[in-house]
Amino acid sequence: MLGRIWNLVWKEAIQFSRHRLLLIVLLGFPAWNIMSNASSIAEGIMHIPTAVYDQDHSQASRRLVTMLRNSRRFAPDYYVSSRAELERLLERGTVKVGLLIPQDFSAGLSAGGQQATAQVLLDGTETTTALIARAYLEGTAYEYMRRMLREESAGWPVVVGELGQVETRSQVWFNEDLREEKVKLPVEMSGVVMMLAMLLSALFIVREREMGTLEQLFVTPLRSIELIVGKSLLALLIAYLSFLSMLPLLLHFQVPLRGSLTLLLILTGYCIFIEIGWGLLISAIARTQGQAVMVMFIFCFLDIILSGGAVPVENMPRAAQVVSNLLPSKYYINIVGRIMLKGSTLADLWPQVVALGVLGVILYTLAAACLRKGLD
Repeated sequence: MLGRIWNLVWKEAIQFSRHRLLLIVLLGFPAWNIMSNASSIAEGIMHIPTAVYDQDHSQASRRLVTMLRNSRRFAPDYYVSSRAELERLLERGTVKVGLLIPQDFSAGLSAGGQQATAQVLLDGTETTTALIARAYLEGTAYEYMRRMLREESAGWPVVVGELGQVETRSQVWFNEDLREEKVKLPVEMSGVVMMLAMLLSALFIVREREMGTLEQLFVTPLRSIELIVGKSLLALLIAYLSFLSMLPLLLHFQVPLRGSLTLLLILTGYCIFIEIGWGLLISAIARTQGQAVMVMFIFCFLDIILSGGAVPVENMPRAAQVVSNLLPSKYYINIVGRIMLKGSTLADLWPQVVALGVLGVILYTLAAACLRKGLD
């Protein structure tokens, strides 16, 4: 049995080696994807075009604008002399944020730091940028008031009042500095590995059918399950090599690996093998490579949405949560995140491992049955 499977794997490797450009792309794309995503995630949204209408022209208003510029989140490069001009810049899309500082801004600070107001206009056509800009502005306003209250001794006419009797202190676990890339890069790596595993396996059997060689394989001593395992091993190897090319990049971008590297390597191979079951099932049902690719992309789209990479599974409707249990990506994203960030062990992850095993048995059994039925 092992000999027959090995011969099939060797045949697949020889055929695949003839497509060297494709092999280079498959092995190079994951690393490039991680590097490009790491830079964009780490930077976030920076230098948001901002217009300022300063009616106060005071030291306090100028300092507020300086804080916005120094934060690098905003680029207050447009100074206007009227509200109408500020609104025109927003309408044209020249700026995304408009800051209107009223005449009584510094006077409000002098009155005790409780009455100073400034109006912010946001371009709501880009919702993500608007929400992030609002959060940045709220943080900048808090920091501005905190500094003003502490600098009374430096000559600022601010009355430091009672700020409250309750002090709240928070401590963040697993991602202490709340860096977004520590969470998103493992998710990105998991998604690429699962996508490659399904894509390659989805094409292997249907390619044999199109070439007219699938029937020839079945007149050999190969059984259905041996054919499926042999076809899946090469896909597993390529997807695993892609994982190995991305993992050092995650460590380079300071994503911690607090758990066992050996456990991560073993469970990655295990999850890839289970994901290949979906690809083989698609390949056994589809009649052409075009059909297989179309079904695979629809499946990948659902995978991205329902696996928890974009939206937490717990926040989805009940029906979507049930469907997500059929996706190996959901379990793999959870496994990678918990091993790398939390240092989880196999004792913590055994429910995911068992669920994946049950799902794998179902997928490979269905793939073998559909393949045999298609030939009959």
